[in-house]
Amino acid sequence: MKRKIIILISLLFWSCDTVNDTSALFYKLNTEILPADAGTINLEEGEYKFNTVRTIHAKPNEGWLFDHWEGIISGLGNPTDIVFYGDHDIRAVFVKDTFRVRTLAGGKGKGFNLDQFNYPTGIAYDQDENLFVSDMHNHRIQKWIKGATFGITIAGGNDYGSDANQLNEPGKIAIDALGTIYIADSENNRIQKWYKGAKEGETVAGGNGRGDALNQFDKPYGIALDNDGILYVSDIENHRVVRWDPNAKEGVVVAGGNGNGTQLNQLSYPMGIVLDEKKNLYVADTYNHRVQLWNPGAKEGITILSADDINFKSFNFFTGINIDKKNRLYLSDYEKRQVVEFDMASESIKIVAGGNQVGPGPNQFSDPFQIVSKTDDFILVADAKNNRIQKWRLD
Repeated sequence: MKRKIIILISLLFWSCDTVNDTSALFYKLNTEILPADAGTINLEEGEYKFNTVRTIHAKPNEGWLFDHWEGIISGLGNPTDIVFYGDHDIRAVFVKDTFRVRTLAGGKGKGFNLDQFNYPTGIAYDQDENLFVSDMHNHRIQKWIKGATFGITIAGGNDYGSDANQLNEPGKIAIDALGTIYIADSENNRIQKWYKGAKEGETVAGGNGRGDALNQFDKPYGIALDNDGILYVSDIENHRVVRWDPNAKEGVVVAGGNGNGTQLNQLSYPMGIVLDEKKNLYVADTYNHRVQLWNPGAKEGITILSADDINFKSFNFFTGINIDKKNRLYLSDYEKRQVVEFDMASESIKIVAGGNQVGPGPNQFSDPFQIVSKTDDFILVADAKNNRIQKWRLD
């Protein structure tokens, strides 16, 4: 009996030693990029402890696209997780970005999966060219890391509602230099500020029910942020644009606010706004089929573009608007399913994306909304009804 006890104790000690030895094992990670100058991998080469889980992300350089993984992991998922049960040899393969038009995010049908959207209406870019998408009917904001094949929910995604961790049909979005997201939480009649990594949002404008008082909204939709952290919000049903200074309890009407109409001091369901470097405000005056310029302190707008100027047979419903450093406006035309470039210096107009009727084809749109532009390079368009974000290379 005593001999059996001694053997059992010896086995226990041997077992513990074995576990300790196993947990102390380290395995080597070797990575390769093909071609060598096409991108980077975020996970460093070297030794990793047994059973360690790490996320590996292949980030393409300018002019390249992530294509697939080879080696111990293979497939199209980027980023992806690896577990160190042995040595890992991994290759990230990239291809040249020669596409005139391509789907940057979504395009997998309507749905709630991380590679899908349900009517995306707002988009923004941060300084690292990560993409942020307002996924309206999924009541969430998705972040797509550069080169990623699926998004990460960073705001909302907890069903629709008015709690601090919820959104209700978010419209357009803006992002500051610190990565803080400002969200037009349309059906909640408030603007939510979500700090990077936060689990809840903070109401920084509105949130006092639906109405036309200066501390209220009636369907806020468009949003812009200047370099001083001042918010501008297009308040659709109130036919106005309101400025909210940091920590303000009320907004200040800076465009419209005189009822629904066609006069120069009026707007009609303005859906898109953008500021230039001098804080001049450009308004996509959607149901007036025009673009209005409101200088700081102005009591009236100046019509700088209308559907008559474009000379098409049907009305043009401008929903998204952006401006580049060369003073060119980009306008998404909801009705004509196209993006128009308007050079304010030469007053020239041309179609730079879409205009090929409604449809899901790579050169078509279905309900295009917000635009992000990059001078002399490309524009991104929230192609809402096709549930995708399209990247169009400019000539």
